[in-house]
Order: sequence, then C-alpha cells, then structure tokens
Amino acid sequence: MPVARAFSEIRLVNGSTGDPALYIDYPGLDNALLFDAGENGNLDLKRLADLEAVFLTHHHIDHFIGFDRILRANLDKDKELRIFGPGGTITRIYQRLKSYDFQYFSFMKIALNVVELEPGVRRQARMECAKKFPEPVISEDAWTERTIYENPYLTIEAVSVEHTTPCLAYALVEKPGYHPDPDKLAVSPLRPGSWVPLVLDQLRSGSPMETLVNVEGGQFSLGRLAEMGFSGSPGSRVTFVTDTIWNDSTKAALLPLAKNSWRLYCDSYYAIGQLKNAVTHKHMTATHAAEFAKLAKVDQLILMHFAPRYAGRYGHLVDEAKAIFPRTTADLGETA
Repeated sequence: MPVARAFSEIRLVNGSTGDPALYIDYPGLDNALLFDAGENGNLDLKRLADLEAVFLTHHHIDHFIGFDRILRANLDKDKELRIFGPGGTITRIYQRLKSYDFQYFSFMKIALNVVELEPGVRRQARMECAKKFPEPVISEDAWTERTIYENPYLTIEAVSVEHTTPCLAYALVEKPGYHPDPDKLAVSPLRPGSWVPLVLDQLRSGSPMETLVNVEGGQFSLGRLAEMGFSGSPGSRVTFVTDTIWNDSTKAALLPLAKNSWRLYCDSYYAIGQLKNAVTHKHMTATHAAEFAKLAKVDQLILMHFAPRYAGRYGHLVDEAKAIFPRTTADLGETA
C-alpha cells in the first residue's frame, strides 16, 4: 500500500551515478532539507536558498565539495542555517568560511548553527556573518538519542556508522497529522505562499474548521483551506545511508533507523564480486543494500553511489539487488 507523504519534491540530485545528495522540499514552507553536500550544480541557487538544514554524512570531497554553493546561495539571507555532521564538522565549516574575504554588508545576516556528532558526544557552535565569523565557541553535551533535529512537521534521526572516516546515516520522519498536499496545492486557486504554514499551524493546533482566515485579500474558512491544500497523513520515513560497511555493528545501528521506511536510499558502490574491495574501503555492495532493505522491511530501495568502474553497465548492480529485493530501482539519468 502506498505511504502518504507530504513533500512536494524529493530529488536524488545527481541520480544514482553521481555524488550522493538528496534534496527534499515541502510546499510553501521554505524549509528544504539537503542530505550531503557533494556536487550540487543540478540544484539552482533558489532551491539552495530555501534550505533550512544540511545533513553531512562525512567529509570526503564527493560529499562536501558543494558546501561553497550552499554558502553562496544563503550568504545574503537573514536566517539561521543548520548544519549537522560527524566529528570535525565545526572545524571544517569554519575553515571554509575563513578561506574567503567577505565585504560584510549590513544585510548579510546569515548565521550557521553547526552541530557535530560522535558516539555519545554532541558539539555545537554558532557562526554569524554579522559578527564577521569570529572563531566559534564550542559547547559540548551528551548525544544519547537518535533524534537530532525537529521542527513542527518532522524529525531527523541519525546514527554513527563505520567508514574509513567518521560517518553518519540519517532518517527523515514526518510527524502524523495535517501536511500540505502537493497535488491539491498544484490545482488550488490559491498559490502556495506564506499562508500555507499559517494554516498548517491552525490545523495542527485543532482550531475550529469554521475559523475564518485571511488569504490573499480574501477570507476562507479553515475547513475550506484544508480541502484546497492539505491532507491528513500518518507521515512517512525516508532513510539515507551512504559509505558504510555492512557488518554486525552497522546492522545493529541501521536496521532500527530504516525500519518500515517508505524509501531507503542506499550506498551500493560495488557488485558482490568485488566484496574484498567493499570490505577494504568500507562500502556496501548491491547485495548488501538489498539484504538491508529486506531486513528493514522498507517499501522501496533506491540504489545510489555506484562506482565509476561500472559505467555502461550500472544495470547489473540493479539486477543484483532485485534478485534479493524486487522493489529496487536506480536513477541512471543525470538528475533525479
């Protein structure tokens, strides 16, 4: 049975063959999320400027080189951009900031709230453009819960996984209740705008359906607006896992994270015939990804992060996974 979900756009930015990056946006809310910050030239600056949070798995170049475009798209904004990553993220973000000369105009009010996570430890630092990005003050506390970020509509969970460098895996978990319905909003006489989050807050707070709401110069009942642009949803889970070995310790961390996901986006760098390479470089094979999907009872498996050695024959990786988990697909085009 299809799982109800609220996002208006979910996009594997570079398909299954390029740098892993997953962009998720919600209609009218300006709270897009990006998982990994590798090459992101397929996202225009407007989409990057809508970001509320970025979730880095690790700091290898193919997962981090796109940070500069994210910074550029948001530099002139008066907003807080949250960045999460494994140990070392605070230092690396600060080094990237200090590698540039800024003119520091008064309208440049972007603030980066950077959180790095290690097993048992969470560190946080705030970097403000208005203060000319001084060396950050780092606070530290315990990290004991999977949930690392929350807004009124969703939570983000994270676990540490084993790679050749500190690495995280993530899951987006929508909260049950009313959500903007992208299909309804696409045909609504009212264009998505600032009224969407206002109405959503009233729906979620249980305001009477006869409550009148001012929208674009007109008055509509809350019930009518609910019919035009929103749906009740139990929420869905989307899991993003890349660059990790498949062993007993990662299984213990990843299976609860991905359990019953609507979609699992998963590393499948090698075919099972290159198992030795997969173990050495701590990646999954297509077989491992399929076993993972089957054990986690996910609805769909989307393979990604194929090694360049398989160029021209990526379909073999998909077929390998399908033999174990039939609901496997991959995006073999340039963009998702």
